[in-house]
Amino acid sequence: MKVLLGWELGAGQGHIQRLAAIAQELQRYGYVPIFALKSYTLKGMKFPWQSLLAPRLQFSGRTESYTFADILATFGFDQPTLLGQHLAAWHEILTTVQPDLVITDHAPGLVLAARGRVRTIVVGSHFAVPPPVEEFPQFRFPAPLESEQRQAKVSDTVRAVMPLDVPLGQALNGDRSFIFSLPQLDCYYAWRTNPQYVSVHIAPLPAGNSAAKTGSWAYLEQKYSAYPLIRETLQPQCEFKPLEEILPQTNWAIHHGGLTTTIACLLTGVPQLILPRHLEQQLTGYALESLGVAQVMTKLTWENLLLAQAQQPRLAKIATELAQDLSPWNQNFIEKLVKSLID
Repeated sequence: MKVLLGWELGAGQGHIQRLAAIAQELQRYGYVPIFALKSYTLKGMKFPWQSLLAPRLQFSGRTESYTFADILATFGFDQPTLLGQHLAAWHEILTTVQPDLVITDHAPGLVLAARGRVRTIVVGSHFAVPPPVEEFPQFRFPAPLESEQRQAKVSDTVRAVMPLDVPLGQALNGDRSFIFSLPQLDCYYAWRTNPQYVSVHIAPLPAGNSAAKTGSWAYLEQKYSAYPLIRETLQPQCEFKPLEEILPQTNWAIHHGGLTTTIACLLTGVPQLILPRHLEQQLTGYALESLGVAQVMTKLTWENLLLAQAQQPRLAKIATELAQDLSPWNQNFIEKLVKSLID
């Protein structure tokens, strides 16, 4: 049996890594993974599977989003002609591949194209899996009137292109959805119905010995403008290593707020300094601040960095206690997820 795994929105390697982990488990049961992704750029990993390039979405250039509908509108989901062309491109891939199952990670176009044609499973971060509602809740305030108008236009456009008998958010959850996150971080938690959280694909993670955690570690884009300042001021280790290797020896993690790194730090009791580069990372950082285990910093000076460093012992104590509370999430849900799909 063939499984098509697709990704079309967002950045970073998390989307690819999650789908790859699912594909590896599916192969154990004799399934043939075929990928259609927007990018195949990976660190420390070869890509052995058959692959196609996902249809490209046209970016409008607008950078301010207040709801999930705003994100969809940014990529043409409020324009019938563009959306129709995009879904047609996915239909062509579905016709070529003839999959028995579709699995998507932040690929709303593929979810809609496969609806009523192939059973579809939606996975991804809480930010990428919208709640099953028609009007998406705001994650940035205050929202201008234009945002409300875009929400209505996206709903009208999708229904003009294809029939829907359920709320748009429910349609975008496919036949079933799994959220690679924790309820404590989910900005949509209050709007979900029986959500299935599956932590992170790299769990279980070793907790490590707090006495052995002797240094800070930074996982940052090298082209990040403040990268030299952070290296000079805080002198963290910057070598790229698998999280399960580096975090047991780390007493402070400095990163942009990617969800896999964030949750791995939570599960191993590592306090965090979050330097967000886009909205999803910013929201993740604020959730961590509310839990008392991280600081979010958008204005970087050497004074601010040193002040943040002074808070590390206080954050570390809370992070250690929270890791114990979150220990039920420190397990591998991939095998359970795949068995559930097969059943």
